[in-house]
Amino acid sequence: MELSPTASYVSEHSAAKQPYRWFFRLPDVLAGVLLLVAAGVLSVLTGGRVGAALVFGVAFLGGTTAGIAVFPLDCALSRDQLCRAAEEAGELSTAHTVHQVLSVLAFLASVIAAFAAQHLTTGRARTALRAVLSVLLVTGALAVPLQETDWAGLAQRVQLAAVAVGLAVGAGECFATGARARGDQPSREGEGRTVPDR
Repeated sequence: MELSPTASYVSEHSAAKQPYRWFFRLPDVLAGVLLLVAAGVLSVLTGGRVGAALVFGVAFLGGTTAGIAVFPLDCALSRDQLCRAAEEAGELSTAHTVHQVLSVLAFLASVIAAFAAQHLTTGRARTALRAVLSVLLVTGALAVPLQETDWAGLAQRVQLAAVAVGLAVGAGECFATGARARGDQPSREGEGRTVPDR
């Protein structure tokens, strides 16, 4: 079934009977595992309550991302009228419901991680992470009113892009922190750097 880039959710591509479902499920599993590994690294690099929140957010995001692939949607709600009718009648599988719950939890995990990360950085990294957090909050607030419109999928794609930017900025900060810890790179005023939790 052909899906809309603006109306359909990304996870609908991995729904049962979609032709390329494994192309979308496998990267989610891999991303989830890598995020869990990243949480382990962060547990070494950060400390305090905010650091713990960051580790929790990243680990929870990893677990829910992998779970989203393990529990796929039964069908594409945005384009399948029978699928919508089955959902309203409560006839869809438990995996379908679990997928929807995990999607919400993944969003909440990304917000927690972004909030903690921007608190633990300075300079350009903090600015970028605050922008990411703002986008997440705006798209999250729009999720319900846009749910039945042709723009729900676009809002989700903007949200996922923001998460990707946040992860890229966070990874850069981890590498920079590691380099400074080894004495390879002096810390310079005004650049993003991880700061101790207060």
